[in-house]
Parts: sequence; C-alpha cells; structure tokens
Amino acid sequence: MNRLFILAVPALCAVITMLSNAQGIAQSKQTTPRSTLGARKVVLPTTAELIARGPKVAVETAAEVLGLVRGAQRSTTAVNTMELVGNGTMAERAADGTWRDYKVTRFTESFDFVIPAARLELERSSPNTSPQRQIQVVAGKQAWDEEKPGINGTPVADAADDRRREIWLTPQGALWGALRALTPEGGVQLANEQGNLAIGYSLNGEPIKLVLNSALLPDKVQLQAHSAAYGDMVLEANYSQYKDFEGYLFPCPTRMTYKAGAHTIRNVMITNCVVNPYVIFPMPANMKK
Repeated sequence: MNRLFILAVPALCAVITMLSNAQGIAQSKQTTPRSTLGARKVVLPTTAELIARGPKVAVETAAEVLGLVRGAQRSTTAVNTMELVGNGTMAERAADGTWRDYKVTRFTESFDFVIPAARLELERSSPNTSPQRQIQVVAGKQAWDEEKPGINGTPVADAADDRRREIWLTPQGALWGALRALTPEGGVQLANEQGNLAIGYSLNGEPIKLVLNSALLPDKVQLQAHSAAYGDMVLEANYSQYKDFEGYLFPCPTRMTYKAGAHTIRNVMITNCVVNPYVIFPMPANMKK
C-alpha cells in the first residue's frame, strides 16, 4: 500500500502542474482585465447623487459603466486601445469650401488613447468618383496617409488636430479624457441637463461636454473646435444602441453620428468593437528622411 502511494504522488503532482500550466496559458490570452462590474450587481446613482458626490466619483462611475475601470486595482488606464469596424456615410470639406459626401462600404478605425493616435482605413465611393481605398493616420502631432498600413506615407498638412479630435469624440475617448482631466484644482465640471448628467472639461484648450443617458452611457459629446477643416464650430457626436460585442462588459454604440455645425460628417453603423487590440502607428520609412 505504501509503495502504491509513493508511486501515485509524482503522477498526481504532474497532473496538478499540467492543470496549472493550462490555466496560466488561458489567463495569458486574456488581454483585457476583468470588469469591476462583472462580479456584482450595481444600482446606478441618480444624477443628483453623482453631482453631490463630486467630479471624481461621477466620472469614475461613468467610466466604470463604460468598461474603462478594470481589475481588482480598479485601473483607469488598463483599456488604452480600441478598434471599430462599420459602414455608412461620411463627408469632408474640400479646400474650396464645398462638401463631398461618400458612401463607405467598410471602415476599420483603430485608436490609441495614450499617444494619442488613430488609423482610419476605409473603402468609399461617391456618384462622381470611382471607388477609393484610403488610410488616414495621425500620431501625436503628425498626420499622413498611407498606401498600406505603415507603408508609403504622404504627409497631410494641417490635418493632425482634426484627426485627433475624432479620438476624443468617441464615447471611450471622451471619458478617457475626462479621467485625465480630474485634478484637485477642479478640471471637471458637472451639471444636470434635464435629469441627465453632463460632464465638462477642456482638452488642448478646447471645451468638451459629455451628456450621459439614464444608463450612464455617453449619449452625446460636444467639442468646441478651432478647426483647419471646419473653422470655429461645435463638433457633435451622438450615440445610440449600445452593445457589448466581446462580452468584456465594454459597451459600444452601434450607431454613431458626427456633425460639424449643421453638416453631418459621419453617419455609421458599428458592426464590431474590439477592446485593447494590438495596434501600432509607425511612421513610414519614406517619411523618416
């Protein structure tokens, strides 16, 4: 009996080691920390309660509902990249002031909230042009177009500010900015707009306002821009029909509409939203010279 027990111990240890390794491999594949809301039922505070508790509690509560507060340490920087896929219509203003509207059969837009950076790959067409494929990039203070991702870049003058603004017009980008604006000196202001919580702050000297819906998800973002493309006007983004695409408790709107003043510059349906994808924004080799 003792001999059988001695022989069984190494085998048991091997099984335990194998299971531990398998668990470690499974955990290593998870790129996004678990949501802080995953293990508990949450009763959302009212707008009046959030205003009474102050900007830090209000902004972090909204960020938690949106999936930006993650893990046991309640990190607000664990989610720093995002990718959207969708289709719809877009418009841009030409140098002569006229507007060009496009049908977009598919676009993929990747964001990095830290750099900040974005890459928009789109397939578009209009009644007067043949189908086009474009790749528009911004990273920090530089903007360029690419032939392929990271290849054959063409600098685009005066486009960096406008392309960066589209990062902060997303629900996640706008709340990411609000989290960074929290300071003891009071970088964030709260207001009650017809029962909905409004969060205001400034980014690069430009005022931003988010209005949340009853579920504390961003319903609207307004950005007062001094834009090379649009002039001095309010850029407004409206969101609806949120969906958790990956099951990470990371809700993303499936309908997004952007306006520059009275003109709609983006009206799209989101078909997929990826949280924390691996995305990079290297300057193409031909531009480094």
